[in-house]
Amino acid sequence: MSQAPSVLLVGNWDSGVGYAWWLMESFWVRLAERYSADHRVLLAYPSISTLSPTIQAAPLEAVALDFRSKSIPALLEQCRFLRRHRVRLMYLSDWGTWSWRYLLFRLCGVRRIMVHDHTPGERTRPRGVKKWLKLAVNRLPWLAADGAIGATDYVRDRLVEVSGFPARRCFSAPNGLPADSEPELKTPAPIRDLFSIPPDRAVMVMTGRANRYKNVQFVIECMAELRKQGRRDLHFLFIGDGPDLEAFTAQADGSGVADFCSFPGRREDVPQVLQACDFAIHPSSGEVGYSLSILEYMQAGLPVLVPDNPSVSGATDDGRTGLVFRRNDRPSAVMAITRLLDEPEPRKAMGEEARHQVHKRFRLEETHRALMAAFGSIDGEVDRPPDESRDRESGLR
Repeated sequence: MSQAPSVLLVGNWDSGVGYAWWLMESFWVRLAERYSADHRVLLAYPSISTLSPTIQAAPLEAVALDFRSKSIPALLEQCRFLRRHRVRLMYLSDWGTWSWRYLLFRLCGVRRIMVHDHTPGERTRPRGVKKWLKLAVNRLPWLAADGAIGATDYVRDRLVEVSGFPARRCFSAPNGLPADSEPELKTPAPIRDLFSIPPDRAVMVMTGRANRYKNVQFVIECMAELRKQGRRDLHFLFIGDGPDLEAFTAQADGSGVADFCSFPGRREDVPQVLQACDFAIHPSSGEVGYSLSILEYMQAGLPVLVPDNPSVSGATDDGRTGLVFRRNDRPSAVMAITRLLDEPEPRKAMGEEARHQVHKRFRLEETHRALMAAFGSIDGEVDRPPDESRDRESGLR
């Protein structure tokens, strides 16, 4: 019996790296469950350090092979791998909608290529010749992907309007949170003892990667402005580690607000910490429409302050689940912070509505459903194990 055809899932980083790796892993597991009855499902990491229990239990095989490299030896190794394992479908995260390598992969037997865009931020819409070139290259069947998925509706629209990918082959699988994470939120962490926060201060929280792109420095500037106004009733709590954490700590110290800010680094009890805070802020320079952090704030019943950047504010209903301020506008942000500080009852009502909206609109189950629907739309004829009858339904499934 010849080897069964394969589905290849491609990871971009070592198996043990990633802040939102659980979300990507959930996609791989669902795809493995979809295709494993008829295909080998392979998950290629550039390197393997540790495999999560979720991946170990999934019906797939993890292998170490770096598909990021474009060197000649690496390309030859990739081609040998694709041919040896009879790969018929590739699922790529954060790859372009077209690539000369897609032609190479297809020559090695790949019949369907699906890309999933999780990259953050705004893009400039192309015009003139550049626009028409993008439209043309994304319609070349051997160079372009067969389908593209946006991590949110915002990204899906960006793929069409900026990348030039055909709308009929472009889909959205909006990021969401698993329902089974809600029980963890019932016991708030004793944050005032943990982080030495006085009882007379409200706590404004932010979580994520400690880099300047997240715009933590802007929050520190707002804290300094509030101190100039004589406010002593607010404490900023940032949870996360990263390359700029020390710089943020130094900025808080230099701005005279070190006693009003805490930077404890990365923690494993984030849901419990969020449950004990009063509201959240997320002034990031760019996301995919909204971030998982924003959904986690909302799930914890916190109103969220966000800038009017469409790549960040997509999950926030201004005045209903949080407040929207003008991006990088300190007076506007300080006014929004002051409003939440001075109006505890409306603040609580916003938090409750935020929790309700997460349950209603941002469920991981719906994300998976949309992901499976996108794959269903591009499923095509592929090889099947030779012992199967010829009258079975055609397609990858």
